[in-house]
Amino acid sequence: MSPKKTNDSFSEIVREEWTADRTVNAWRRWHKKTVPHLQQMTQALLEAAEIASGSKVLDLASGSGEPAVTIASLVGPQGQVVATDLSEGMLAVARENCGDSDNIEFREADAHDLPFADNRFDAVTCRLGVMYFWDCQRALKEILRVLKPGGRAAFVVWGPVEKNNFARIVISPFAKRKASPILPPEAQHPFRFAESGSLSAALNNAGFSQLMEQQKVVSCPWLGPPEEMWEQIYELAAPLQPFFDSFDPDERNAAVREVIEEFGNFYDGEYTDPTTSIIVAAGIKSTSL
Repeated sequence: MSPKKTNDSFSEIVREEWTADRTVNAWRRWHKKTVPHLQQMTQALLEAAEIASGSKVLDLASGSGEPAVTIASLVGPQGQVVATDLSEGMLAVARENCGDSDNIEFREADAHDLPFADNRFDAVTCRLGVMYFWDCQRALKEILRVLKPGGRAAFVVWGPVEKNNFARIVISPFAKRKASPILPPEAQHPFRFAESGSLSAALNNAGFSQLMEQQKVVSCPWLGPPEEMWEQIYELAAPLQPFFDSFDPDERNAAVREVIEEFGNFYDGEYTDPTTSIIVAAGIKSTSL
């Protein structure tokens, strides 16, 4: 298959997964509990982005509103956040969740073809989204284009599964029953940049400078029992649903029971709190560009 046909295929898959009504409705349903669940990831992203008061920030793959809403509070009334997503349905949910923030603009936008002028933003952020860019170099170069010289782009992605209790517990009971499909390196999937150095290498190839990448282990506490944690994971993890649903009912039910039992080891009666590994990466647009 030619690179163009491959990218077109990945594009269709991503659009179908993330714009589907059931995906949008799931993110609407779980938004309030997902915000604290992913708060440490959000904090790691914002620290890497070094966002200042008064900044103009572009947030990509904003989903149901975070981290754009938090960024709006950081930049203050003199700053601006443009929250973008492929899905107008997701942006409708984000609008519902922005409260009285009047320094957020919502735009349906594709990271591969950003509808913004050159040198517009002081910072670009993306939490758990860059893994799904079907032509990553094209998208990263678009990000570089819309950044001001000296501007900073920051990303958070899932880290290695073997260091990620959260992901390991979810995936292992299914993977031991049937191997997940082998995908090409450029394919969109949650752990595309889990290998140390892979995301910063992509940033370097796109033309970013002063690169930073680090692996962190963070808490992702879910306010609820293990059964509920599995339910929200399944509903929100659109790219993994076909794999979860590819088993016969008995095998699937057995795997789900194992996930819930393992999560039970991290349940204190209030929170289910396995740790997770993430990769945080950032780069600067050179002032010579």
